[in-house]
Amino acid sequence: MSVDSMIRVVVPAILTLALLASPSVVSAGNARQGQPELVNGCVACHAVLEDRLAAPVGLLGDDVHAERGFSCVTCHGGDDSADVESRAKDPTFGYEGAPVGAGMVETCSRCHSDAELMRRFAPAQRVDQATEYAVSEHGRGLAEGDTNVATCVSCHGAHGVRRVSDARSPVFPLNVADTCAACHADPALMAGYQAPGGTPPPITQRADYQRSVHHAALTRGNDLSAPTCNDCHGNHGAAPPGVGDVANVCGTCHTSFAERFNDSTHGFLFDRGCTECHGSHAVQLGTDEMLGDAAPAYCVSCHETGDAGLVAAARMRSSIESLKRSFDEAQALVERLTVAGMEMGDQELELALARNQLTLARTEVHAFDADRVDPIIDAGLGILAGVDAAGVEALAELRFRRRGLALSLVLILLFVVALGFKVRQLDRMSHGGG
Repeated sequence: MSVDSMIRVVVPAILTLALLASPSVVSAGNARQGQPELVNGCVACHAVLEDRLAAPVGLLGDDVHAERGFSCVTCHGGDDSADVESRAKDPTFGYEGAPVGAGMVETCSRCHSDAELMRRFAPAQRVDQATEYAVSEHGRGLAEGDTNVATCVSCHGAHGVRRVSDARSPVFPLNVADTCAACHADPALMAGYQAPGGTPPPITQRADYQRSVHHAALTRGNDLSAPTCNDCHGNHGAAPPGVGDVANVCGTCHTSFAERFNDSTHGFLFDRGCTECHGSHAVQLGTDEMLGDAAPAYCVSCHETGDAGLVAAARMRSSIESLKRSFDEAQALVERLTVAGMEMGDQELELALARNQLTLARTEVHAFDADRVDPIIDAGLGILAGVDAAGVEALAELRFRRRGLALSLVLILLFVVALGFKVRQLDRMSHGGG
């Protein structure tokens, strides 16, 4: 036997023995629950194959299903007995091959829709994913024969499926946008679809999202609860929010803003709700400059000079600016007195209350009613007036202390000078008497 022939025979044999000894190839799937652990014949065979046929074996070590004892036959059917290779792909033993499309959803839902089974392995996990998927944009497309839509493996993977909490999972919060963009940012794939109105669907959602305040909070702010694609669109029931639902979607996080907007005139007029001013994917941090009767305020894009809406916008902006100025002045005064050594703890607490009033005013702006904003501003100005009054008293006290200190220093200096003269006088007298 040649050396090459020996390598072709011996190396696969060694690899197979190593794999047979690995815990990752032990089958304890639900087809063999309670039976002695047996060698997984599927893994033993695929381990010595090449390319894509061997790839799944290398992923089993990180697979949440393999970790819980499920084997290849759980999804693919067949018989994984190592000593009966002829039955591995025998349809009479339930072999189904690689499920695709609706078959994939059905395969996954066999377990994930079984409440009794899921209670044993993941009791906190929902069991309505398949139901949600059926009414999603993806699920409806699949039911209509569209084979390009996402199914379970498009987002979670097929082999090497990891927990959502695993940072390597495609559905970990930091990875969701890239996972969705694998399809939604693909111009060739998306070219076959139409957005409402018959226009081509956008493919810039990921790029837009990466410029948003939400993405900044998620990545730079390390806030894994910050919104990503599935927080607004859903995951298994993924669908674009209807125009009448946008405020409700945003309101799941921004409750106070949504309540005021829904009760406002704009809530009845704007089809796209919050996105009319804030956008959808490239959402930016809201600023006071968005409000007012002159550019760059957003109000001027709809309202004309002199109309009631623009007058109200100008009034609200003016009120907010007056509170901001008063706050900055009071804060500067308190900081100055604190550095000078004055006790200003109570005033610092009052400043925090005034800052809260500024936040409340910016929230109330979403009701688009100046009469609702003014009382909040007045309350904040009242708090700051108290801070200013205390600051004036503290300044007077500081000046008194400084004058007293200066007088004390003068008296001490005069005493030292007089003492010096007296010492010199006594010194001369002592020398004269000697």
